[in-house]
Amino acid sequence: MSNNNTRILVIEDSESDITLLEALLKEANYKHTLFTSDSLSEGLEKLWECSPDIVLLDLNLLDVTGFKTLQQFREKAPNTPVIVMTGYKNEIMGIQSVRAGAQDFLVKGTFDHRLLVKTINYSLQRFATQSKLQKKADDLSKNEERTRRALKIARFGRWEMNMVDTSMHWDDEIFRFFGFQPGSFLPSLSEYLKYVHVNDRAEVEQFFEEAMSDGKPHTINHRIVIDNKKVRHVQVNAQVSYVEKDSQMMLLGSIQDVSNQAPEPSPPQPAPDSGPGPDPEEPPKPDKENSQQTPDHKSDSPAHENPKVLFSDFSYNLRTPIASVINFIYLLEETTLQDQQKEYIRGIKSSLEDLSFALNNWINLSTLRTEQVNLNYSEIQVTNMLKTVLDISKIRAEKSGSDLALDVSQKLPDTIISDPQRLTQLIYNALELAVNFTVPDAQTRLSLGVRGSRNTNLELLVRCMFQSDDFNFEEAKEMIEDEDIIKDHSVEASRMLPLVIAKQLTAIMGGQLKPVRKTSQKFEIKIELPIGTPEQQPRSLPETPTAPLRILLVEDHDLHRLATKRMLTNWSDKVTVDVAANGLEGVKMASRNDYDIILMDLEMPVLNGIQATIKIRSQSKTPIIALTANESKQEQERCQSIGINDYVVKPVKPEGLFKRVLQQVIP
Repeated sequence: MSNNNTRILVIEDSESDITLLEALLKEANYKHTLFTSDSLSEGLEKLWECSPDIVLLDLNLLDVTGFKTLQQFREKAPNTPVIVMTGYKNEIMGIQSVRAGAQDFLVKGTFDHRLLVKTINYSLQRFATQSKLQKKADDLSKNEERTRRALKIARFGRWEMNMVDTSMHWDDEIFRFFGFQPGSFLPSLSEYLKYVHVNDRAEVEQFFEEAMSDGKPHTINHRIVIDNKKVRHVQVNAQVSYVEKDSQMMLLGSIQDVSNQAPEPSPPQPAPDSGPGPDPEEPPKPDKENSQQTPDHKSDSPAHENPKVLFSDFSYNLRTPIASVINFIYLLEETTLQDQQKEYIRGIKSSLEDLSFALNNWINLSTLRTEQVNLNYSEIQVTNMLKTVLDISKIRAEKSGSDLALDVSQKLPDTIISDPQRLTQLIYNALELAVNFTVPDAQTRLSLGVRGSRNTNLELLVRCMFQSDDFNFEEAKEMIEDEDIIKDHSVEASRMLPLVIAKQLTAIMGGQLKPVRKTSQKFEIKIELPIGTPEQQPRSLPETPTAPLRILLVEDHDLHRLATKRMLTNWSDKVTVDVAANGLEGVKMASRNDYDIILMDLEMPVLNGIQATIKIRSQSKTPIIALTANESKQEQERCQSIGINDYVVKPVKPEGLFKRVLQQVIP
């Protein structure tokens, strides 16, 4: 901008709108030079010819329409301030435009000459401020990068701890040192202690207590265990400090890897998880915090800001009790029941399925945002999968006064290969969206088909059709096309939330999802998903064991241990079950008895499931199935690396567990 004369480029295909803009600028006596273009491609060329100070951009042009107009403009001209103009009387479009890089927005027909000039001036000032801040941020980033490299070379990191709740803040180097992505969870003192070598833990706990109590600087050298096998020596410094900006006392400190300076122990002292080690008769302190396992990452932060908090808290506090309830219901079904009691049980099971789907949605919403999703492919019986989803969706549909119908192509194989949990969650969310918007007395129809060869390039076709008078089709398209909207936490309160989750699940599974408008009131959610089919017929397994089967169940949760044991013994009179309340008991019992299979919980006091398995594997090849409330790629890889044969996420249905057991014990 020179001599207070603003050079304005208007990219607009309506001559009347251009004429109105020019009239408003003249009415405001605004000094300007106006350039115009009726298409985005021509407008981008004029950027280089006229070098405008600001661009007024219509979102619906001759060559491109909708939100893509702004996206393409920003890609080609990221250093030019832009004001979006839209004919939609919907501020959501404008707000999302600002989030995507526009300086401001104007809704046609709602502004006068004062607002127009005010918006232009504000946008120019905002852009100038942003440019200065960006330059400062770039300079700061370069300095931080140099500092980070120096700290990385020194293997040095800083931390601080709230002395009230012992929550901690780690810098990026500490996260990397422990093998985590920086900022991937909110740490605490109890989580740090889980990595401290068992023989050093008491001394480290005393170190922190003294550092918090006397206000003096303290230093300690101790060992930590990384990935349950690697022992490193660290030096930790700490001192109490008053943080004025937070008006609270904090414990500030640093940690540095000094392994190269530490003498090698003689004889070598193995880490608690590195195999046969100290006599199990001398266990560490009997509490869960002393298990050498991946931290639970619990904190008071909002769960949507911390996916690991969400995952761990919900897993431990909900999934294990739900598994116990499912097992007790199975036991109840095996008793003599009246018809009314059977009806009540069906209602309880449907409610539990509904709760499980909701729980998985909460977990998916968080983990999908951070792309921390692990797919587990296995064979799926299509009929069984659909029954579970439809039982829940029919209840929802009935409550909304609508009907639910199903069409399944005869060409669709009875057994397919995909991720069972993700696929059922995907179909559930597609139906959930349709039911949310279906008008009363209308029908929601789920259609499943298949395309491609049975052996190669096979795709599952899912179509969810519904009738609605308030489904915002344009908003739906925008939500699935724009990653920023998908990651916006405001969608959590939106009726479109199932669409966001379904879109993300589809993408993770390598498929495509798109909404389709059939008529003004008829819509369709269309999903195309790659699947496989078994190369050979699945191995035929009996429903119950054909020979005596002796099982060791290692589980610390009292109710779940009781329910699982009774469920297994009710399965067949050939089954006997011994129980252990923690990993140490499990190790002792496995060494003294000959079991056909071991069911091992992973989160336990004294010795966790990982530690116990390592000790058992040093002396036995008995099949081990892990039972866990936490599902993560890291957890699964750890199980495989130490010799666990199978991995089951709670809550598992009884018939599912029976099948897994038979797969391991029958050659």
